[in-house]
Amino acid sequence: MLTVPYKDITPQQAQELLEEKVLFVDVREAEEFANSRIPGAKLVPLSEFAGRAAELPKDEPVVLYCRSGGRSAQAAAWLAAKGYARVLNLDGGILAWYRAGLPLDTVPVEVTYRETAFTELTPHEAKAWVDAGAYVVDVREPYEYAMGHLPGAVNVPLGRFVAQAGQLPKGRKILLACASGNRSSQAAAYLVGQGFGKELVGNLEGGTYGWMSAGFEVER
Repeated sequence: MLTVPYKDITPQQAQELLEEKVLFVDVREAEEFANSRIPGAKLVPLSEFAGRAAELPKDEPVVLYCRSGGRSAQAAAWLAAKGYARVLNLDGGILAWYRAGLPLDTVPVEVTYRETAFTELTPHEAKAWVDAGAYVVDVREPYEYAMGHLPGAVNVPLGRFVAQAGQLPKGRKILLACASGNRSSQAAAYLVGQGFGKELVGNLEGGTYGWMSAGFEVER
């Protein structure tokens, strides 16, 4: 039987923790956070999460939330795998919080995306990297990889990425890909955080779907 490495909590439990000044982390994107948020929450978008996880306390409770609980569950599982011992996920996300009648901070705030730590590549730019001999890594699950991947790509699922990142070539361009560009952006940010050069780490915008939409072939 599989066990979840973090704990889901109800809005009421989360409210008690908020009153105890426990750190709340919003993993939605900047424009979502700007509209409304749980009071006092810190914004760390899922797309920046791997590169900014060090900003979070490792041995203190942290409550993660998003719109409905899906993205924050991904972030919670990732933190738990990295050794964060007290990770909590708001079940149902900010929607459940709102439906429970709990307070929201709706004062408009100006938030911007941080400059990505890696190089974002369009499918055509990524194709140029591939043609020039870049090392291509697909971070999807094996069954997704088997359905079609970039030519020559090796499969290193995101769940095993941290453990295997040290085996990747540091002096060579590395192109990260997934289905849509989200998971691969986490992997790309992690590599840069581990000393891989920003100019050598690329993320395929739009992922494999974007690659195929641009008319490029995949291997199976």
